[in-house]
Amino acid sequence: MSRPKTSSTRAARPSPTGLPSREVLLRDLGRAPDERPVFSLPSPLLPWLALLLGVAVALLAPGLTREGPWGVTLWAALVLAILVIVLFPRKLIVGEDGLLLVWVGARFIPYRDIAYVETSDGFYFRNPGINIALRSGHAVDFATSVFKDRWAERDALLSLIRVTIEAASARRPARAPEALGRGGRPYDAWARALRAIGSGAHEGMRTSPIPADELLRIAESPSAPTVDRAAAFVALASSQDDENLRRLRIAVDLTAAPDTKATLQAALEAKGDEASSAEVLAFAEARTTRP
Repeated sequence: MSRPKTSSTRAARPSPTGLPSREVLLRDLGRAPDERPVFSLPSPLLPWLALLLGVAVALLAPGLTREGPWGVTLWAALVLAILVIVLFPRKLIVGEDGLLLVWVGARFIPYRDIAYVETSDGFYFRNPGINIALRSGHAVDFATSVFKDRWAERDALLSLIRVTIEAASARRPARAPEALGRGGRPYDAWARALRAIGSGAHEGMRTSPIPADELLRIAESPSAPTVDRAAAFVALASSQDDENLRRLRIAVDLTAAPDTKATLQAALEAKGDEASSAEVLAFAEARTTRP
């Protein structure tokens, strides 16, 4: 993670707890508000580096060196492999829908599952870190840096997570217009109707047109069901409006949940194609649980 930048800009809309706005915090962390908020973290195995190397040397070196030059080469390759794995950084994505931690695998944490967020000393000595306490009683702890002078950077990232959680908690669930729903139709007919809505046509004589702003409200809402967001994406992607497409791309970048992000990306890339859109809608509906 880069060192926070000094910013003289004051938050236009601070959070209820007095924290700066998400936009100000992102700028202080060197990120643009419409940029995918990805941060590099130390590897979770980094504290074990010395131990792992010591075990590797103790167990492998005697046997491998007896094999001559090839044994030494293999031993060196194994040590290098351990170094690569241990030093491989972890990534944190602070999306509008939750946190995504990526290392060898990925773990998505919806904001609704988080009880509170606090500071952590990290590792065996004082290093800046963050602890995510979950409502399940478990916790996820990670260091933000191996350097002890990066406390301000950790605090800015902590504030960003807290502000984003606040915004998610205060966000009202977005309800999609009935015309966006499948309504028992085949998926290709559903995709065709959404394309018509996106182009400004009525779905039927008794159906009112859906303004682009209403479609964008659903498409950009992290609280809306994935299938509703996908339907709005299909409709808006069909319009081929440059501003709408720009906002859809930003909505994809600010989505952390892997399945949701992949669905919205596919809906955007379908560009109104009926067959591709129908496939995306079927995928989204199968993975959406209605309350």
